[in-house]
Amino acid sequence: MLSQRALLDPRPALDAARTPIADAVNIPFAELPARTHELPPRDEIIAVAGPADLAERVAAWLTGVGRRAVVCADFAWAGDAEAAPLGRLWRPSAFLCEVVPHLLPAAAGDALDLACGTGRDAVYLASCGWAVTAADILPDALERGRDLAGRYAPVLAPIRWVQVDLERDPTPVTGLYDLVVAFRYLHRPLLQRLPGWLRPGGSVVYETFTTLHRERYGRPAAESHVLRSGELPGLLAGLEIRHYSEDWRGPAHTARIWAVRR
Repeated sequence: MLSQRALLDPRPALDAARTPIADAVNIPFAELPARTHELPPRDEIIAVAGPADLAERVAAWLTGVGRRAVVCADFAWAGDAEAAPLGRLWRPSAFLCEVVPHLLPAAAGDALDLACGTGRDAVYLASCGWAVTAADILPDALERGRDLAGRYAPVLAPIRWVQVDLERDPTPVTGLYDLVVAFRYLHRPLLQRLPGWLRPGGSVVYETFTTLHRERYGRPAAESHVLRSGELPGLLAGLEIRHYSEDWRGPAHTARIWAVRR
């Protein structure tokens, strides 16, 4: 499994490989504009380590693009880089990380990630041993997902990336799965089909915004893209609910559910 790291090392890749920084992930400054999906969530502070002049320039650049960043001056050099597990700064969905340890043995699982975006949840699942199909409508998001998998899950079986408009044509989603996940995406007819895509014992892990979130921020723009209070369990009729909650989680108000086909 990928380990969570605390520091961003923006040095050129060869420098970082020769003298790695402890608890850091290397994303060269020159590549950073194209690799922002590899950074922590926007509400987190990014600690930048490395030579002071470079770290200060990178922290200033991050601040200029709307991120919060500080220079970490007291970093340590790593020991044996070969022994260090592969690490990441980006985070998969917190709810997914909570649920996955309670699911069936990972090596036996087929997972489907709907509206996968740039693939963080798909790559996380693959790093835990799941065989993943990841579907999204946006080809550029899928390309970033493939790049993320190549960097952070290079020794795993390839993730199957599928470009599809799930609201118009769900047919590329074939077969049955042990796990179906979707985050911050809502299409009610699709959600109601999910129980039929599960094997017995399979799970749906799902989270998206509620009307309270939209009332505060005006987003998502369409009322149809947010859940009403108490609505979500009824959209997954026939499944056994293991967890359901609605709450403010940081700046977002969301509904979460983990439901199982018996």
